[in-house]
Amino acid sequence: MNGGIVPWLGASLVAVVLGAAIAFGSSWGAFAMIALVTTTLFAAVASKMRTAVDSVWLVNWVMLGFLAKIVGTLARYYMVAVLYGGGDSYRYYRVGTELATQFRTGFIPEFAERSQGGFGTQVTEYITGGLFTIFTPDMVGGFLIFSAFAFGGQLLLYAAFRRWAGPGQLRPYAFLVLFLPTYFFWPSSIGKDALVLFAIGGAAYFISRTLASFEVRWLVGLAVFLGILGLIRIHIAGLIVAGLIGAGVVAKTPKDTGAAVGLRRLVVVGGFVAAGGLVLTLFPNMFGVDLTGTDSLDSFTSDVVRRTSESGTVADGGAVAGPADIPEAVALVLFRPFAFEATEMQHYFAAAETTLLLGLTVWKLPAILRNWRAWRANGYVVFSSFYVLGFAIAFSVVRNLGIIARQRGQVLAFFLCVLVALGWERGDEEISTDEFKAGRPSSTPRPAPPDRHPSQVR
Repeated sequence: MNGGIVPWLGASLVAVVLGAAIAFGSSWGAFAMIALVTTTLFAAVASKMRTAVDSVWLVNWVMLGFLAKIVGTLARYYMVAVLYGGGDSYRYYRVGTELATQFRTGFIPEFAERSQGGFGTQVTEYITGGLFTIFTPDMVGGFLIFSAFAFGGQLLLYAAFRRWAGPGQLRPYAFLVLFLPTYFFWPSSIGKDALVLFAIGGAAYFISRTLASFEVRWLVGLAVFLGILGLIRIHIAGLIVAGLIGAGVVAKTPKDTGAAVGLRRLVVVGGFVAAGGLVLTLFPNMFGVDLTGTDSLDSFTSDVVRRTSESGTVADGGAVAGPADIPEAVALVLFRPFAFEATEMQHYFAAAETTLLLGLTVWKLPAILRNWRAWRANGYVVFSSFYVLGFAIAFSVVRNLGIIARQRGQVLAFFLCVLVALGWERGDEEISTDEFKAGRPSSTPRPAPPDRHPSQVR
């Protein structure tokens, strides 16, 4: 396997932890065993998914990213178990363990019998029970299982971006998606966030394939991941569908996609619209909102603003009421809390990340403005732009900055897509098959043809 020494160092480290856990009778033995299995798994996945444009560095980066994920999982466990002394993860673990015991007997109870939570909460409990039916770990082992799903979503987000990016843009994006705390820390516990990130990553991958050629076959995989996402957080699935409709209408048709691409595009966009109709049908039942009138919707948004403003660090303002409010909403979901708003340790960490993001955005803004004329030519960037905009408007009702920091992972990768795709040079080059097999970059980079289709950059 071409990947350097880092994967083997990582696997050796996990093996040492496993041996120590067994030797000293540690209750964390399950965690060490899961770490060993998942580290080996992701080493194989990284080796398999590398292509000519990232063969030299991808395996090492993925392994380092997963080691960071393990550290983030331990830190998240410490926050939940020690600092908070409980939380949603404890409930999911308890209910999941009980369900696993029942599932092993062949009995599957109805949702209403198991939980007083919402539909998405109950789905998460059942998924937890299904995973624990195969193997029931201790609490921290459960954290790592869910972290592995989240990390799979991160890799899928990278694979989605890679199809539309140049070689020079891949490392900046991979670094941010793998190593920002939004991804290696927050979704590293038992609960919805890890599963949602996995589903978003899968949906993003099939979106990138669909928009490259408008082939109907990619809609099957997209429907599966959007279905998983809709079962847990239907509003996020709805925002993705809205972004897809926007991209389907606005983005330019890719070149070299066949004579029937116009018809295929019409069929695919029709599928997006049908999915949007399904979300609009299901959303009122899940949230108790009447979308046919403004009074119920206004009452719903006001209630969310009130409930998310009762404790913690709260941002002034309210839901978006017009175009003038959109810049503040975008700043809220991407760049806050600011450093001067931090009041406790976790806020300082979040503020460090948002300060970095704000700095990168300001640094690359001139390049983004120069390259904006090419925006419509990149369908995945068009989708990401619409999704970020819709997410900012929808989540402007959430005023608690702690909640915003935890939810940012659902949108940040798509903002980073716009930032890197328009802010960094593509750095197109051709790499020969022999050089790919040898794991060496091209010694004499050659520019790619000007009409290179996104699907050729895998």
